[in-house]
Amino acid sequence: MAANSNRRLAGRGAISIAIRFLSAGLGFALVFAMARWMPTDEFGHFGYAFSLATALSVMLDFGQCRLILRSLSTYSERGRTDLMSAVLRFSLMVSVVGILASVLVILLWSSLSHAHPSIIPAAALTAGMILADFQANLLRGLGNLVRSLVPKEIVWRPLAISLMALAGGGLTIVTDATTALWFLAITLLVLNALQLLFIVRPRWRRALAQIAAAERVDPTPDETPDAAKSMWRKSSVRLWLATAMNAAITPLSVVVVGQFISPAETGAFFAAVRVATIIAFPLQGLNLLTAPMLARNYAANNLAQLQRVASFTAIASTAMALLGAVILGFFGAQLLDLLNPSFSTSATALLVIMAGFVIAAICGSSGQLMNMTGHDREFLKILATFNIVGFAALLLLTREFGAIGAAWGLLVVKAGWNIAVVIWARRNLGIDPSILGPIFVPKAVVK
Repeated sequence: MAANSNRRLAGRGAISIAIRFLSAGLGFALVFAMARWMPTDEFGHFGYAFSLATALSVMLDFGQCRLILRSLSTYSERGRTDLMSAVLRFSLMVSVVGILASVLVILLWSSLSHAHPSIIPAAALTAGMILADFQANLLRGLGNLVRSLVPKEIVWRPLAISLMALAGGGLTIVTDATTALWFLAITLLVLNALQLLFIVRPRWRRALAQIAAAERVDPTPDETPDAAKSMWRKSSVRLWLATAMNAAITPLSVVVVGQFISPAETGAFFAAVRVATIIAFPLQGLNLLTAPMLARNYAANNLAQLQRVASFTAIASTAMALLGAVILGFFGAQLLDLLNPSFSTSATALLVIMAGFVIAAICGSSGQLMNMTGHDREFLKILATFNIVGFAALLLLTREFGAIGAAWGLLVVKAGWNIAVVIWARRNLGIDPSILGPIFVPKAVVK
């Protein structure tokens, strides 16, 4: 039974990783196209605005992506279609507020700081990213991994590049950062609308009908949508802060760098970050698959399967991250040079950033484990501690040493909180999400 479960998990994990690597390749193609055809300063402005949009999309979704993923996974397991519908309405409303807030933040930033014009389309891009991530997590919560990823991860970038090439006459692409960002934003917004109409709505209705027909017994039938709203509000705040501090730190490092060094140097650092992020893709891909599994197994009190899922994630992500690190260790400088000869100066920063992602892979789905098992309060405390220290280090090191200082600041944040979460999970959950889990998992958990 366990062997069959592991084989199914491995098969679905392979599909998830393949999709994530395809997405990574397409993301690199976007960066490659921008770096090759844009002037160095324009690429720096592009990287700054793109990173700002990415950071704000994580910070101003107010935790709804994680809330909808965890809640739908849990409520579908319990057969509670009423709670599923209620949490969807709640999360959608909060997400709309987040979109409006992100637009306001960028417009205020632009007017007060006299920023480069490329920051304006970053507002529309932020809105598109929030909507895309919300719909993706909704579909993941319903068990539709592939369909959740296709629009943003697979279709968006090549479509946007193609449209930019057409606008450039077919021989080149748009070389202006502001125009390129408008192409990216509008393309993503259109894809969001198509995904909603043809994928999300039909799948949602079908899922509710299937769950209702299953007639599952809810262990807590007295819980009502109105009573649950208070819990959703509290969870949203904690998930928001935890997600913002976790996922936003990497793109924020580019924004911080852009405040202290030239656009050309910012572009080089942005390129190093994008290349180093390749190391994170195996873990990210596996987390896309296993996050709802963690929530469902914890809800069902199946700790043995919970440990198996966590261990599988850690082993697979570590193996692939180490392989990627070896390859980038030898060819990273050449890859940066391929983007732009001036970017090879960021080769050392690339190695430092890469080390942080390797440590995260070794620790496995540590953050996901705490979020998906309802321990977001404790996760927030750990993240807050290390992010306050790490962000302070990031600012100071960047001011003193430039891009390499920012790289070391990122390493401090990534390594610190991941190791701390592994220690907490072993002590409090009896689950070890790291690569050492299969060896050191407490005997009481093994069945």
